[in-house]
Amino acid sequence: MNIKFVIPSFQRCKKLNDHTLQFLRNQNISLEDVWVFIREDDPQLDVYGMLPVNHLITDTKGIGMTHNEISYFFDEGDYLVELDDDLKKIIDTDRKPITNFKQICETMFQELESKKLSYGGTYSVPNPMFMKGCAEYTTDLRYCLGAVRFRINRKDIILHTNYAEDFENCILHYLRDGGILKNNWISPITKNYAIGGCAGDGRDTDSEKKDKEHLADSYPDLCTLFQRKNGKWDLRLKDKR
Repeated sequence: MNIKFVIPSFQRCKKLNDHTLQFLRNQNISLEDVWVFIREDDPQLDVYGMLPVNHLITDTKGIGMTHNEISYFFDEGDYLVELDDDLKKIIDTDRKPITNFKQICETMFQELESKKLSYGGTYSVPNPMFMKGCAEYTTDLRYCLGAVRFRINRKDIILHTNYAEDFENCILHYLRDGGILKNNWISPITKNYAIGGCAGDGRDTDSEKKDKEHLADSYPDLCTLFQRKNGKWDLRLKDKR
């Protein structure tokens, strides 16, 4: 199975090398199968160029628009595993780090093909108690964290948000295919809102709220905007039709 591992990164070359690329090395995944999308105005551009991966240099800004470019760059139907650049590990329901990520990827794509779906993800919070309470696979509308996602590339999926693109991806693929595939028995360990990445590219409370308001207004039967106790605005996904 020809799987391409795709990592957008911005101002975090060392973190990418020390975390996500090291994770892939530990999983015996060849870096020849890894594509890193980097911006031409990134001050670390030369350092990124020293990494032994495939590079795509772009002038596109914003993570949502970058995902559109990923869809455009690869062929229709390509198997894409998109990863955050600060992925430390992925745990199972016993909180043990997985050691068979490539096999999990192959299984996810087999499940997607058999269910005629094109988008999949993992459990969002590394909490084994909650994870064990779910079926291993679900296909209804549920949030899938953007840190690890499995896509059969569909060029007709076009995002319009940058700072709610993980929600938008779930919604658009759900509407397209009638479901999304979530593996509830694995969960990534990353650091959300770290320096660099989206936080260095304009993501803050206001920009997230604006994008999430757009989705709540556009898809009122599929998502609801609410404010958390910490002041952060978020969405709940549920098909209420």
